[in-house]
Amino acid sequence: MEISTVRRRPLAAIGLAFGLVVAACSSTPAGAPSAAGASAAGASAGTSAGASASTGTGTGASAATGASASAGGSAAASGSVGDVALPAPEKTSLKIGLSTGGEASQYAEYLAKQLDLYKKYGFDNVDVTTFEGDGKVVQALVAGGLDLGVVGVSSAISSQATDTPLKVVAMNGVTLTDMLVCQPSIKSPADIKGKTVAVSTFGGTSHGSVLILLSQLGLTANDVTITQVGNQTARIAAVKAGSVGCAPIDLAQKDAMTQAGLSIIADNKSSGKQWGRSGLAGTADFISKNPNTVLNVVAAALEAQNYMFTNTQDAGQKFADYTQQAPADGQKIIQDFTTWGDRSMSWADEAFDFPKQTLAAVNPAMGSVDITKAYDKSFLQKLADMGFYQKIGDPELPK
Repeated sequence: MEISTVRRRPLAAIGLAFGLVVAACSSTPAGAPSAAGASAAGASAGTSAGASASTGTGTGASAATGASASAGGSAAASGSVGDVALPAPEKTSLKIGLSTGGEASQYAEYLAKQLDLYKKYGFDNVDVTTFEGDGKVVQALVAGGLDLGVVGVSSAISSQATDTPLKVVAMNGVTLTDMLVCQPSIKSPADIKGKTVAVSTFGGTSHGSVLILLSQLGLTANDVTITQVGNQTARIAAVKAGSVGCAPIDLAQKDAMTQAGLSIIADNKSSGKQWGRSGLAGTADFISKNPNTVLNVVAAALEAQNYMFTNTQDAGQKFADYTQQAPADGQKIIQDFTTWGDRSMSWADEAFDFPKQTLAAVNPAMGSVDITKAYDKSFLQKLADMGFYQKIGDPELPK
């Protein structure tokens, strides 16, 4: 896989270069909404019901005001927390895509739906659907089949070389919590040499995680063969089937992997490296035209994220319902998330720096991308300035 230049290209072509074909999604956790039966390739821009009655004029949250018209034509504030009122969204029906299901690092956007927070902030209907990998979410965003998506920041960085750049507006987590899970016969770093290691997509979060894990073991990418397999569910299946030697799997699955007889060689939770693992993103065009919509979605996700810290037991129960697992297991996963999840949903620049380096390892041209164009912190900052963080009891402000 090679992208030879940083000149602007169609973003869909970048996805195809990664071998990502828009298709019906699979390998989602039982009970989790999936995109099966709805090809992103067939989706056209503006397919969500309740199309915007206003194109928007500002860039970022600075243009989000209470005077913006909602889909119903109302100029009134859409929702409030205490005396903090949010503006009416330009669109009241949205489609949000998750690049993987069943992971706490992408749960806030779905929990917001379970808690009816989208309705609280002026939306009539918000569909939150699971896809298989970042590439499929990106392609759906470009095709107009999704309004916003949760992806690794590598996708936003890569998109800067295309004609449809993406921007990350909030971050669920900046700490990687993967372990390197291998076949039972692999017991040490020496055993990993020459083996195949599965990732989701080249240059993606799982790819970067593998590079970090290998470096912890004194190995490099040259010591193994890295191959694209798909999301976590697909990677686990590949290791169990013996089609790959190892794969990065979230630490929340440690007990399950041990019970399955698989080897755990290392984990990167304590590496100290910041990586934008899951960020809420949209096309720059959508964000500029719908600033109030984006602001309110960020508010809903932020409140849901905070809920996991303040109502961990109930959030765990809801996560268990979402993933169809035992309540105790769901609560354990959410409790663990509170030890590394980003309560403020903000980040430092290094959260984009390391992913950029990972992309450059695959395509050197990515090394010249300006990462500041791949994100927009203004929405989080606006919420902080409005007193929203204080009203929902979030003690962590944007970085």
